[in-house]
Amino acid sequence: MNNFLKAALHYAALGWRVFPLAPGQKIPITAHGCKDATTDAEQIRAWWTKTPNANIGMACGAGSGVYVIDVDVSASGDVNGIESLGEFPQLPLTIRQDTPRGGFHAFYRTSTPPANRNSFRPGIDVRGEGYYVVLAPSLHPNGGRYAWSPGCAPWEIPPAEYPNFMRPVTRAPWAASQIGPANPPTVAPHAPYSDDALRRASLYLAQCDPAIQGCGGHDRLLWAAGAMTHGCKLPEAQAYAILASEFNPRCSPPWNLDDPKDEKDFRRKVTESVKRPTDKPFGWILDDPAYAPPECMIDVRSLLAGTTGRQLLAVSDSTVTTTSSDTVPSSGELEYLTRPTGLLGEICSWINATAIKEQPFLALACALSFLGALFGRKIKDASGSRTNLYCMGIAPSSAGKAHAMNQIRRLCEASGCTDLLGGDDIASDSAIEDRISRVEATLFLWDEIGHLLAHIKSGVSKHHAQVVSLLMKLYSAAGNVYKGREYAEAEKQRTIIQPCCCIYGTSTPERFTGGISPAELQDGWLSRCLVFYSPNSPRKSRGRDESPVPEKITERVNAWYSRKIEPPTDGHSVSQFVTPSNSPQPPTQIVIPTAADAEKLFVAFDDETIEYGKGHPQLACLWAKGEENARRIALIVAAGEAFDNPVITLPIADYACRLVRALLMDFGTTIAPEIVSSKIEADKRRVISVIAAYGVAGCVKRDLNRDTRWFRDQRERQNLLSDLRESEDIISQESGKTTRYWTAKNFLKFTAKQQEAG
Repeated sequence: MNNFLKAALHYAALGWRVFPLAPGQKIPITAHGCKDATTDAEQIRAWWTKTPNANIGMACGAGSGVYVIDVDVSASGDVNGIESLGEFPQLPLTIRQDTPRGGFHAFYRTSTPPANRNSFRPGIDVRGEGYYVVLAPSLHPNGGRYAWSPGCAPWEIPPAEYPNFMRPVTRAPWAASQIGPANPPTVAPHAPYSDDALRRASLYLAQCDPAIQGCGGHDRLLWAAGAMTHGCKLPEAQAYAILASEFNPRCSPPWNLDDPKDEKDFRRKVTESVKRPTDKPFGWILDDPAYAPPECMIDVRSLLAGTTGRQLLAVSDSTVTTTSSDTVPSSGELEYLTRPTGLLGEICSWINATAIKEQPFLALACALSFLGALFGRKIKDASGSRTNLYCMGIAPSSAGKAHAMNQIRRLCEASGCTDLLGGDDIASDSAIEDRISRVEATLFLWDEIGHLLAHIKSGVSKHHAQVVSLLMKLYSAAGNVYKGREYAEAEKQRTIIQPCCCIYGTSTPERFTGGISPAELQDGWLSRCLVFYSPNSPRKSRGRDESPVPEKITERVNAWYSRKIEPPTDGHSVSQFVTPSNSPQPPTQIVIPTAADAEKLFVAFDDETIEYGKGHPQLACLWAKGEENARRIALIVAAGEAFDNPVITLPIADYACRLVRALLMDFGTTIAPEIVSSKIEADKRRVISVIAAYGVAGCVKRDLNRDTRWFRDQRERQNLLSDLRESEDIISQESGKTTRYWTAKNFLKFTAKQQEAG
C-alpha cells in the first residue's frame, strides 16, 4: 500500500472526508472537487489505485468536523500571515500542519461554524464548508512536502474549540471595535438566579478547557465568563464568584486574586463578557439538556431503593429521554476523550483505523487496561498511585466489542510481551492468585464478562464465589503486600509484592446489569471498575485490511516492557530494612512527579466526588474512588507521553478527571437504573420493554407470548402480567377474543387518539 493511500485511509478513519488532487498540485481530479470527498474506504482505494501519487485533499466543514485557519507566507515575502497573527491573542494549541512555504494550517472544531473568508487578514484565510485544504504527505507545486507539526498530528492531539477572535464578520457600526458575531449585545439582567442555574453553570465549567498561559488563556476566560453571564443568565457578581472558585483553580497558572492587578484583569473579563456580542441565544445553557443537573435527569435513588409500580414506570420513561447522545459525555466531549495524546492515543488510533465497526470508547478502555499492565510495577506517583485498572466495555451484541481485544493480543505478539496476558477464562479465584504470583503485572482480557458475573452472582460454583472478593483485594494491594489464603501447608500460601492486576472485560448491557446487584453499588466492587458504555452498533466500514502493527508503537511498547528500573545511585537505599534473599523483593519504580497545579486539580476533583456523593447517597460509593482512578489514568497518559522524565501536567490531570467524571455520570444515568435486585424485577422490565415497543397500537396477546418465550411456563407469565396490571405499569383491554396491552404512557396516547377520532 503506497503512502498516499495509507494516509488517505487513515484520515478517513478519523472521520475526515478526503478526495484526490493532481499529483504535486492542488487541483481536484474528481468531477465535482471537494463535493466528492468521502470517508468510504472502497472509493478511496479506487481513486488512489488509479492515481497512486495523487495528493490528498480534505473537505473542511461539518462533514469532516473541522474548520481550518490557513496561515500563508508568500514566496516573495510581501505577504506574511504569521506577522498578521500578531494583532490577535495566541491561537489555541490544536492539530497543526506545516505547509511548504513556511505557513501552517490550524484545525479546529466548533458547533457554530465561522464564515469562510479569503484574506481575513493579509496571509490568513478561514476555510469551512465548501473549501478544502491539502494534507500530508502531499507535495506542494514548489516541490516541498506538507507535514504535521511535531506533537500536533490528528492522532496525537484533539482539535481545540475554534477561537472566537478569528471569526470573520460584517460588523455593524455599534460593533466596529469587536471581533465576533454581529449580534447586538445582550446585558444579563440583575435578576434572582435559581439553584438550577448555578448547578448548570458548575457542570458547564467542569467541561470547559482551562485557561493556559501562552495558549489563548485570556480568550478562554472570556469565553467561560460569557457562558456564565449569557448562557446561565448570572449577574456579574455571581459569575465572578463561580469563575473564581471553580474555573480559576484549574487554570495554568491561575490568576492570583489577592494581587490587585490580577484581580482587576480577571474581573474585567467578566464585565467585558456582558457587553461582548454572542452568537448563541440568551440563556442557552439553561435550555440545553446536556447541562441538566443529574438529579433532574433521573431519580436513581428511588429506582435503586427498589421502587416499583407507577413510580418505576416514571423513572423508566425518563430514562428513555435522557440516554441520548446529549447525556454525559456529550458528542464533543466524547471526541476529546477518545483522542488522548502520546502512546495511549497512538494505540487507540491504530485500533480504530483497523476496525470494521469502529468503537473509539471501547478502544480507549482496552488500551488503558493494556498500558496499565505494561507500566505496572515500573512507575508510581508521589502519592503512591499505581496503574492497575479494571475497565469494562459495554455495547450491544455484534457491535464490534472483540476488535480492541484482538488488536491488543496482536500488539503483544508483535512487541514480544505476550506473557503480560493472563488466561482468556478463569477456573477459580485460586487460579487468578496463582497467575499473579508468577507474573505480578498481568492483563486479563475477558470476553462476555457479564456471563462470569452472573455465574458468580448465582452462587452455583464455589470456585467462582470468591473471584470478586479477590479482585477487590488485588486492586487495593497494588502498592502493598498481598498475602494469599492461609493453608495448612505453609508453602501453599502466596505472598505477592505490589501486584498489578488489570482487566478489560466486554459484555452486552443486559448481561452486565444482570450480573450485578444494587448491593454492589455499596460494597466497593463497582467503584473499582470503569464502565465504558457505547450504546450504538456502528455500520461496517468496508475494505479495511489487517495491517501490521505500526513499528513506532511496537518499538515504544517493547522499550517499556524490557525496561529495567535501576535502584537509586545517590546512596539512599530502596528499603529501610534488608529483606532475606529468598523473600519476594519490592520492585524499583520511577516516581512520576505531579505538577503543583495538577495536584490542586486532583484535590478539587476529590472534593467534587464527595459533594456528589452527599447529594446521591446510593451512588456515593461509586464516586468514592473517582480521584484514585483519575490519578491512575493520569499516570498511564504521562508515561505514554514521555519515556524519559514523564510528568503529570495540568492538561493530563484535566483529561483524567474529565474522563472519570464522564464515565461516572454516564454510569449513573444509563447503567445504574437498569440494575435490579431480583429476577422478577428484571422480568418485569423486559415485559414492559416488549409492550412499549408496540407503541400506541398496543401489543396483542399472541405477540406478547411469542416475544416473552424466556418464561418457563404460562402461569409464571400470567402472574407477572397480573402484578403489572395491578400496579398500573401496564393496561390491558379485551375486544372479543383479543387481549391487547399498553404501557400506561402509551395507553394515554391511545385514548387521546380515540377521543380525537370520536
